[in-house]
Amino acid sequence: MTQRNVLIRALTLALVAALTWTLAGAGAWSPSARADDEPLSSAAQISITDLTPTAPNLRSTLTISGKVANLGSLNLSELSVRLTISPEPLASRAAINEVAGAANTFDGFALGETTTSVAAVLAPGRQRDFELRVPLEQIPLPRAGVYVVGVQLVGIDPNIGYAVLAVDRSFLPWMPDDPDAPLNIVWLWPLSTWPGRTPDGVLLGDLIAREISAGGRLDRLLNIGSQSAKAISWILDPALLQTVAAMESGYIVDNAGVLQPGTQEPEARRWQQSLQKAARTQPMWTLPYADIDAEALLRAGLERDVVRAITSGPITARAASDVTSLGTIYWAPSGRLDASALNVLASAGVSTVVLRSGATPPEPSVPFTPTGAVDIDTQFGPIRGAIIDSGLAATLRMPQGNAAEILLARQRFVAETAFVSLEDPTLERTLVMGPGDPQWRGSPRLLRGLLASIQLSPWMESLGFDDFLANPPSSVSRAISPYTAAQKDRELPVTYVDRIVTAQESLGVLRSVVENPIDITEPIAAALLRSGSAAWRTRTTNGVELITSIQDDLDADIGLVSIVSKGTVTFSGDTGRVPITVANDFDRPIKIGLRLEGQPAARLVASDLTTVSIDAGKRASLEVPIRIVGGEPLPVVVQLLTPAGEPFGSNSTLTLQTTAYSRAALWVSVGAAVVLVLLVIADTWRRARQRRRLAHANDDEWDEMSQ
Repeated sequence: MTQRNVLIRALTLALVAALTWTLAGAGAWSPSARADDEPLSSAAQISITDLTPTAPNLRSTLTISGKVANLGSLNLSELSVRLTISPEPLASRAAINEVAGAANTFDGFALGETTTSVAAVLAPGRQRDFELRVPLEQIPLPRAGVYVVGVQLVGIDPNIGYAVLAVDRSFLPWMPDDPDAPLNIVWLWPLSTWPGRTPDGVLLGDLIAREISAGGRLDRLLNIGSQSAKAISWILDPALLQTVAAMESGYIVDNAGVLQPGTQEPEARRWQQSLQKAARTQPMWTLPYADIDAEALLRAGLERDVVRAITSGPITARAASDVTSLGTIYWAPSGRLDASALNVLASAGVSTVVLRSGATPPEPSVPFTPTGAVDIDTQFGPIRGAIIDSGLAATLRMPQGNAAEILLARQRFVAETAFVSLEDPTLERTLVMGPGDPQWRGSPRLLRGLLASIQLSPWMESLGFDDFLANPPSSVSRAISPYTAAQKDRELPVTYVDRIVTAQESLGVLRSVVENPIDITEPIAAALLRSGSAAWRTRTTNGVELITSIQDDLDADIGLVSIVSKGTVTFSGDTGRVPITVANDFDRPIKIGLRLEGQPAARLVASDLTTVSIDAGKRASLEVPIRIVGGEPLPVVVQLLTPAGEPFGSNSTLTLQTTAYSRAALWVSVGAAVVLVLLVIADTWRRARQRRRLAHANDDEWDEMSQ
């Protein structure tokens, strides 16, 4: 393209832009000022970082501020910003989700009279703040609802001329009249983590220490929640409280196989004290111990573990942090549960299950969002379902890396709640808000912004979880969605749970042999519950590390009882007693038995030795009566037994042999020789006799011939 053509094109664009600006200033809804046209490709960027007020009224002045930036290599010039507004409120909550995902379908029109200059020239790599202040009465808002508000950056990019260079958008809830009935918000605020702690109290990595230290994830959640006591409902993991309590008096960290002393005891004490202070004035509920994956464990036949995690949770929380639980809440990891799991949970004392909205859709469908409370029938009576609203949960999942992302998430929250309230302003309803899982995180700025929004928005009120449970459920009937193969695929892997089953079997064997084993087996049992945590769904590798350490500890404990005897035992006959020495290196007595098995089994007759007690740190020589068949050396496997007759620990091998068959063979040989001698003598005597007879016969014949 020639230089002349370039100049003509630039002048044309400038004239069009000037005409557009003029039309936009003359009439805010001029078609030439439509905002849903995509900005031309440019190096410019605009982001909205603040919007006030959260809930505007007719007397409000809408203030939107943010930044524009030049990310290219050429100067941008004649930069200005202007407000855009959708012509109509959004028609559905699904549209809110689309806008949050950056859809420009609902952008509407630019308001020319709001145009504000930002910079005559913006050099590459530079940015500039902007602020738009517009009285609400000047913004066309035809009726109450949730509008899409945006800011356009217009100006000259040398590559494309004068154009809309960038756009950013947010939500503007418009409710000029207060609703007749408030929208209650129950915000579930869990404190939980990945429970990587071995039976002997060693932390696998420093994750927990970092999370409870100043500025860590759990520290932030505790501080923010404590400052907003009436707006949130605490849900605590007893395993976390137990770990922090143990850290206060010193702890060890395993960093990639290297054991090191922990250094955050002061932080553990500080965090514990903050929690205890909150617990004195705020009601608290507990998860099952370690937030176990009930579906996965029940599928593997570990119902006892599920029940134990539920029943021990409140006791553990009280012992660790002096926290009194008002009930046990099961947080369904995939958001759904099948009927069998619900029955087990209800039988063990779970008062509430936390589900996702897709798990209990209204049946039939209704034209509004119903209250997020449902009573679910089980074999043990109804259990309350707390249904987390999908739109509010999506708010907590939105990106939160910078001020613009945090603002968009906050505005989505007020948009979702305003939309629900406007569905039927006369109908009082309750929405349950909560993260996708108890091991959540959130930007402190966003969380504080959301909590402030509840207080500042006239259509919302906070509701405590105790009131939520006391109030009747929704009058809208709900169906229970099936627990599908997709949900099963999200459970802890089958191969992983099989290792838990194996470790539980080893623990049961150990428990049956050692007398008074509680202080040995209980830490292992608790660690096994931690290995069954639903938290490991997202960090299976770390879960494998934990279950491996547990099995190693079990194997080491079982190895403290061993068979010392080896070598060959010789008997003079085919029966006798085999001496077996068993060592008990435990610090307490054991009850053990023995079994001998020949190789092959048909050559050995032996009865199992009944249970024998061996004192702590002692060795005992046990004698097992046997009978050997055959004279060849016989390999024998020696196996320790539990009192129930089950194999215990590693086996050992002995060789048994007898001399009885060798002596018998000698006497047989001697007897055979004697018989042979006798036969020879008899044959010799017979032959001699025959010769004498023949001689007599010859003599008689001679005599006859002589006569």
